[in-house]
Amino acid sequence: MATQKGNRGNSRQTNLPSGLSGVRSLPNSVLHSPNHGSKSKMGFLIALCCMVLVFVLLLPLLGSIYYDTLAVQRESKLQIERMERLRQQLEYERKQLERLKNDNSVLIPDQLPDGRPPKNP
Repeated sequence: MATQKGNRGNSRQTNLPSGLSGVRSLPNSVLHSPNHGSKSKMGFLIALCCMVLVFVLLLPLLGSIYYDTLAVQRESKLQIERMERLRQQLEYERKQLERLKNDNSVLIPDQLPDGRPPKNP
């Protein structure tokens, strides 16, 4: 029995043209279809048109995002400069106020010369 199974296996292998065991070759009609070339060209053209359409639609969108980013950057720079000027102005006014409080010759309304608020307004 063991020899019969072995003989059967060898007979299958000798029928294969390539000599590989267990691999069958496909017929040429399956590998090459007559309309395969025109379908692939048409598919390529459709894919190319879709890519161009997407590129044409995305280019203005990306441009507008870029210009919006530049505008926001410019506006934030102006806001930072404005805040810096206000901060410097507040520091200057605070120093002026401290200098006036320390100077006894100038009276500030609603305060006594030593900086205390008056008891009877």
